[in-house]
Amino acid sequence: MIDILPRTTHRELQFENGTAIGMSHRWEKGQYCSILTAAGIVGCGIYDLKTPAEFGQAIAIAKGTPACPLTEPEDLLDATIVGTTPKAESLGIHAGMTGREAVELMLKATPVGQDSDPVLKGGQDRNPILRGAKGIHVKSIDHNTLVVKDLEASRRFYVDVLGMREVPRPAFSFAGLWFQAGVTQIHLILEFPGSGPAGNLVPPEKRSARTHHVAFLVDDAVAVVPRLKAQGVPIVADVKPRPDGYMQVFVTDPDGHVIELCSPPK
Repeated sequence: MIDILPRTTHRELQFENGTAIGMSHRWEKGQYCSILTAAGIVGCGIYDLKTPAEFGQAIAIAKGTPACPLTEPEDLLDATIVGTTPKAESLGIHAGMTGREAVELMLKATPVGQDSDPVLKGGQDRNPILRGAKGIHVKSIDHNTLVVKDLEASRRFYVDVLGMREVPRPAFSFAGLWFQAGVTQIHLILEFPGSGPAGNLVPPEKRSARTHHVAFLVDDAVAVVPRLKAQGVPIVADVKPRPDGYMQVFVTDPDGHVIELCSPPK
């Protein structure tokens, strides 16, 4: 008998044309994710197209791969759309485009006056979180830049340990590497006379969960600890629960930058 509850999470995702809700659901040997807009859904292959087509719903499904499974809503953004309902097609969505492009078209098609969840419409006046906010309204963290001493050592950490993907980097006049995790990138710059100093300027004895750090979402922060230790990754704060139930563990990369790995409540 399984006595572990399935896990479901949701969060707001910001796009050029508004705000959507990203959802992830997990259970024993099963999972699915989706991005919900007021006009329709972009989801993984678990969704059926025949039934929603009969009800005139806009559904677009993407397909993952063993190397890049669709488990979190952010995974859908770079995935390829492989199927759509007629309603989704009427919005300009078609097979071959990315999940991000499909979501943007759904958000663009949402009438401003439509009677639906105000958060899904993405407007400042209708979003209780943004209402009354001033400023330029940034949408998300695009990337974090770190200066390092050894690109190969950093590549081994970010690719072999963390499992990020190395992605193409523009032809800068200085050396570096770019890595992708979901919609967020890590940009590395190899230390040179024109850069800032490599590494963490915080003394080793002061590096902890309560200092400058970069946080990544993982499936299970508890389960990754044995692997981190086996690979000799320095752990500066062992796995522990956050007040909201998230589990978190803090490590350092080869240059001493503090990295948090966290996972949602199960």
